[in-house]
Amino acid sequence: MTENKAPVPVSGASRGFKILLALSLAVNLAVLGVVAGTALKMRYDGERPTATRDIAFGPFTEALSRDQRRALFKGMAERGGNLRHAREQFRSDVAAIAESLRRSPFDAEEFRSLIAQQGARLEVRADEGRQALAALVTSMPEAERLEFADRLEQALQRRRRPRD
Repeated sequence: MTENKAPVPVSGASRGFKILLALSLAVNLAVLGVVAGTALKMRYDGERPTATRDIAFGPFTEALSRDQRRALFKGMAERGGNLRHAREQFRSDVAAIAESLRRSPFDAEEFRSLIAQQGARLEVRADEGRQALAALVTSMPEAERLEFADRLEQALQRRRRPRD
């Protein structure tokens, strides 16, 4: 009895493209983790999700005071960032990706293009957030900066604590 084996397709994708695809997937999974973590935190802690988690700096933005967070968002807005637009763009990107996944026949190149496009947008957004955070922290007086460091460590401790 002979066994029919289908030939294994050879990928023509370059190593660089594969690395880019893997990085894009990692960024998307990180965003998914932030969204899922926020949803779980809201469910178990009863907290209302805040826009601070939209820029994915977790403990950094949680450690900021309300006025400091406002200053951070103001700094991002001055650099051309718009959180509402970014959220809408993210939803639109995810909807387009979901639609491409349902399409038959599946177009792998379109899917790769969509996740690369979304990854590029997320990286721009993250860079805007890093720049705004750096500007805010470097403008803090020493006492305020030290208080921020204490709250940052407390935020990390809260994240490490096991949930019941």
